[in-house]
Amino acid sequence: MTHPRLSIDALSSFNWSFDQDLALWRELDVRYAGLLISKIADDLPGKVQRLLDAGIRPSTIVTGGFDLGEQSSWERNRALLKAIIDAVEGAGGGTAYMTPGRTTGAPWGEVLDTFAEAVAPSVAYARDHGVRLAFEPSLRTDVSFVNTLRDAVDVCERTGLGLIADFGNCWMERDLASVLQRAAPHIALVQICDVVIGGNGRPPPGGRVHIGEGELPVRRLIREVLATGYQGPFDLEVLGPLIEAEGYDSAIRRGVKLASDFLTEAGV
Repeated sequence: MTHPRLSIDALSSFNWSFDQDLALWRELDVRYAGLLISKIADDLPGKVQRLLDAGIRPSTIVTGGFDLGEQSSWERNRALLKAIIDAVEGAGGGTAYMTPGRTTGAPWGEVLDTFAEAVAPSVAYARDHGVRLAFEPSLRTDVSFVNTLRDAVDVCERTGLGLIADFGNCWMERDLASVLQRAAPHIALVQICDVVIGGNGRPPPGGRVHIGEGELPVRRLIREVLATGYQGPFDLEVLGPLIEAEGYDSAIRRGVKLASDFLTEAGV
């Protein structure tokens, strides 16, 4: 049985269509799903409504980040964010998120100032429409100049954005439980996964595997999130070469069972 607070992220079936995703989500009786804008942009309101008609709420809608070095592109990003925010509002509220964009090469504080300027109109629009606009700090420097939860909290305080806490990006941080407590007012969504640290004959460092089959202390991480008072869904991401080789249908079904068991064990 799928845990009622488990969300399946559409990134887990990256090359599937929205229709394929929705068919499996309905079969698995999930209550939340994370949507990728690339799969729903052609009919954003219509596809969100189809999700709602299936009894599934969007845990989030994910889009790309700003090109912080090209100010002329910002209005295009803001227009897309407006459409996404409107869709989330129409679904009864919730979260939309992006990555913040790669560094411009300027000192970190100056890049943050640029990002704050770029995103300010979207933050205000989301707030006025009851939507939590958030961003994900990432170890991928090609999409994010914010690479730790510690720095992400500073960004939240500067911009008014919410925060996506992804186990795969923050598990190794110093005093993570304390950082999560500091981040708690800003956490909009928690994403759960497992990874391997890497080694000879193993997937490369950071390679994703099924919950419980990697090297992360996933049970402890879930407990530390719960200790912050977090009440939202847990968004499952199962992705990477091993998942592709297994096949989306099998991998997602297995991931949902494993993640549901973990959440039940944690008393969620």
